[in-house]
Amino acid sequence: MPLNRLNSLHLRNRKPQFKLKKIIPVFIGLLALFSVLGIGQFQVLGQQQNNITIDFAAPRTGISSASGFLYGKNATQPPDNMIKPLQPKLWRTSQLDLYPRVIALGAQFQLILSDTWGYGAPRGWPYDNYAKWEEHVRQIARQHKDKVILWDVWNEPDLRDPFWKGTREQFFETYKRAYQVLRQELGPNVMIGGPSIAKYDQNFLTAFLNYCKANNLEVNFLSWHELNDQDITSIAARINNARRSLQQNPQYQSLKIQKIYVNEIIGPTAQYRPAEILGYLYYTELGRADGAAKACWEPVNNTSGTNNCFNNSLDGLVTPDQSLPRAAWWVYKAYADGFNSRVLSQADNPKIVALASRSNSERKAQIVFGYFEQAFSAPTAGVTLILKNLQQLNLANSSGNLTLRVQRIPDSGEQVIKELVTLRQDNVAVSNQVVRLTIPNLQLHEAYLLTIS
Repeated sequence: MPLNRLNSLHLRNRKPQFKLKKIIPVFIGLLALFSVLGIGQFQVLGQQQNNITIDFAAPRTGISSASGFLYGKNATQPPDNMIKPLQPKLWRTSQLDLYPRVIALGAQFQLILSDTWGYGAPRGWPYDNYAKWEEHVRQIARQHKDKVILWDVWNEPDLRDPFWKGTREQFFETYKRAYQVLRQELGPNVMIGGPSIAKYDQNFLTAFLNYCKANNLEVNFLSWHELNDQDITSIAARINNARRSLQQNPQYQSLKIQKIYVNEIIGPTAQYRPAEILGYLYYTELGRADGAAKACWEPVNNTSGTNNCFNNSLDGLVTPDQSLPRAAWWVYKAYADGFNSRVLSQADNPKIVALASRSNSERKAQIVFGYFEQAFSAPTAGVTLILKNLQQLNLANSSGNLTLRVQRIPDSGEQVIKELVTLRQDNVAVSNQVVRLTIPNLQLHEAYLLTIS
């Protein structure tokens, strides 16, 4: 999260066109239909074709929602009607006065304890005066002992500028002092964890857990950040690695690691890009993280001097002034709409992702999909959606047809998107268990929403 250092708050500066052969005149008319987005059995010449397979008879179970936020609001803004559709499950902040609103929205409250202390001046660093640090933690704990809080001890202790000037061992000691005070004040069941490092670093995590084990401490949740916009496809593998080698490792059983939180996701170049955001959500969910929070960054044209953490823009999803939706908001809405009925979706290209669901908020089946950039990516990609077991949806009308509507979530940055544009709507006869829809020019960075009714 790129922020100017303000008082004790959590701050960081993070830094084709195509042509179809004119075989018969009918194709000329078809080309006009498919020039923006087409559905059918057509392939763009010279364009690689990719498949996404959706099985509506294969529900995904045991997953947790990756919808969550870092700061992003005050007591009233954005209004609840812009937040509730996103169904947030994790809220990471130091704004303890907002606890009632966070809980009312259905999210867990994760407190960034270090933000209540600050980074450097005026208090200095915990290792300058551990007794002073302990007293601060004790005071916060006593004031809020009636609340259900996930206590995140320190933010990004691996990032020297601006969050930690001391040694790694001094951070470990800082965690120990906070942990012991929290246990004394709040009892054995309170959730305390970390280390919330800026990237997945197994050496750091292992050293941290070894220290905690040697000092009879617990790490009830393990956390780190995923902010590398050029390495989205590896997120699930890192989560799985942490689960196998750390959380499930018998060597660390005494630490009682219950959860894994990727408590900041989405880097600065991806913050408004629908496909990249969808990629982060897809791979975080695929790795079965227990929760995630969207990071916040500087607006593109920042004339106010306030970044997206503290301008009540929901980390950039809505406009700061009127809370109007941007394209990124629509991705989070589609993600949340389908979470409770998620079904299996598999793509043969890791940069093309899809999240499919049997029922959204309008009781329609939906697939939200997109094509994001990692390393070199061509400006467009051809995609065929292979829809299996549509009969499981029980949606066909009396004629046996289904209505398929494709809407575009554009790569439009901070522009307001009040509603999604429908690119194509078709009635499809379901005569067998598989329907194939070919989309010849999926645009890089964009996402699309297919609804079936």
